[in-house]
Amino acid sequence: MVRTQIYLPEEQYRELIQIARRQDKPMAEIIRTYIKIGLKKEETVDKSGREIMKALSTLKIKGGPRDLSTNLDHYLYGGPKKKK
Repeated sequence: MVRTQIYLPEEQYRELIQIARRQDKPMAEIIRTYIKIGLKKEETVDKSGREIMKALSTLKIKGGPRDLSTNLDHYLYGGPKKKK
């Protein structure tokens, strides 16, 4: 294991303490469990844009930004705009 240090808002800290007491486990174990759950959840997120593109195609939008094809990454993912 690697030792690390984080700052938590007071409310989250108190909630973690309560959970640890209820489950009779160290707070560090509770935090590791929640991090593991969060990382697993992140793995299942579709980052390809496939679902977004499907949703956009059903909207039948007319018009839109004139530079959409050039700056698709900007409009889909918030990346920087390309210069003309």
